[in-house]
Amino acid sequence: MLLAAAALTGCTATANPDANGGSSAESDLDADCRATKSDAGLEVTLTVSPCPPTGGGAAGTAGVEVKDAEGKAVPGAKVEINPEMPNMKMKGGNQTARPKGDGYEAKLVLGMPGDWRITVTVVPAAGEKSTTAFNLTAKD
Repeated sequence: MLLAAAALTGCTATANPDANGGSSAESDLDADCRATKSDAGLEVTLTVSPCPPTGGGAAGTAGVEVKDAEGKAVPGAKVEINPEMPNMKMKGGNQTARPKGDGYEAKLVLGMPGDWRITVTVVPAAGEKSTTAFNLTAKD
C-alpha cells in the first residue's frame, strides 16, 4: 500500500518507519535523490549525494531539512542519521548532522551496494522527538 502511495506521489511518501524492521527493495528517493516523510509534527526531507547513491565505502552526504507544522525550518535540533542494511543485519553507525544553511548535513558511508535504510532521528530544542526511515538502493 505504501509503495503504491509512493509511486503516486513521485516516490515521496509520508509515513512512519516500518515498526517491524522490514525492508523494501523499493527506494523512497525520487529522481533527485530526495524523499520527505513526517513524524511527531515534523516534516523531514532527506537528500543523498552522490545521486544515485553508491555503495563501496566512499563517503557521500546526507542533507536533512526539518520543518515544523507551519512549514518553517527547525533550527537548533539534534539530528542523527543511522544507515543500516536490514537484509544483512549490518549497521553503518550513527552520524551526527551539523547545521548547514536552513538544514543539517552528515557524512553518509554505504559500505556496499544493495538495499539500505537510513533512519533520521530529530530531537528539536522544544517539542517531541521524531524518527523517520528512508529506504534506498546503493549502486556499484
